[in-house]
Formats: sequence, C-alpha cells, structure tokens
Amino acid sequence: MKTKDLSIRNSTWDDIDIFYKWELTPEVNEFFSISENQSYETVARTYVHYDDNPNKRQYTIVLRDTGKPIGRIILGDLIEGWKVEVFRIYIGDPAMRNKGYGRQAMEAIMKLCFDEWNLERMYLDHYTGNPASFLYQSLGFKYEGVLRNNCRKNGEYYDVHLMSMLKDEYVQRYK
Repeated sequence: MKTKDLSIRNSTWDDIDIFYKWELTPEVNEFFSISENQSYETVARTYVHYDDNPNKRQYTIVLRDTGKPIGRIILGDLIEGWKVEVFRIYIGDPAMRNKGYGRQAMEAIMKLCFDEWNLERMYLDHYTGNPASFLYQSLGFKYEGVLRNNCRKNGEYYDVHLMSMLKDEYVQRYK
C-alpha cells in the first residue's frame, strides 16, 4: 500500500528488533496492553504466532522516500467478507508523530479493508485518554460503548472504548 508519504508493507522477521525497541517506550506502550518490560522473546513469539494465523495481518509503516520504518499495524479477527479489528496501530518514532502519518496509514488500511477486501465492518478499541481517539473520530469511526475492565496490563485492569465503521459509512464519506 502506498500513500503520499508512506509505504505500508507486510512485516518481516527483520522488523522485530525495531518493534521491540518501540514497544518498550512509554510513548508506545502507554495506550496498549503491552507490558512495560516485555522481553524480546515475547515480541518475537507474538510475531510468529500472528504470522501463522490466517485471521491476522501485520504491516510495517515506512517512509516512502527513505524506507525508514516509523510504525506498525496489526489487524486481527479478520473474517473474509465480514469484519476486521484494527488490533494495534502506532507511529513508533515520536519525532514522526503529528505529521499526518497516522491518518495516512489509517486511510490506507480503510481502503484495503473496504475497497479491496470488501469487508462490512472495521472496528477498534482504545484506552481511555488515548489521543488517537480524536483521529479515529475524525476519520468517521463511531463509538459503540465502553468495555469495562476489558484489558489487563501490569496487573491492572483498563476500560477500552469500542469504535467501528461500516462499509456504508465509509462509502458515504470517502466515495
């Protein structure tokens, strides 16, 4: 997938080193159920587990002009002809944030899901206070409710806010 500034490609084993570094930083793991001290082995095992699962897809967000990786996308709960979850999306390099790259990446994933895969529903959830919630709203995702104590991180429970977009809503807004 290509956008104005980005290429979004399938993740590879070589990407694990950078995923590990990003996911150790508070800027990334603060709003995900990623342990603050997860091991490299955990990141590698998760990558392999997701790579072997036909209902998951992993992508690396890279700058088109340099090929530098700047972020990650994981899609889960993919059921052909029906739905997919944006399980994780982030711009890992803090210097690359607030430049519109997250929006470009989300728009590319939405196009993939609705135009190419012809899915009916995309959904995601986010922790209370996640600033990305404003991006999701501006893209047209609608709130469905709060899943109370739905995530656990470092022994604590967190509420997550469920959001979705249906194909008709995507077509009305983007076509």
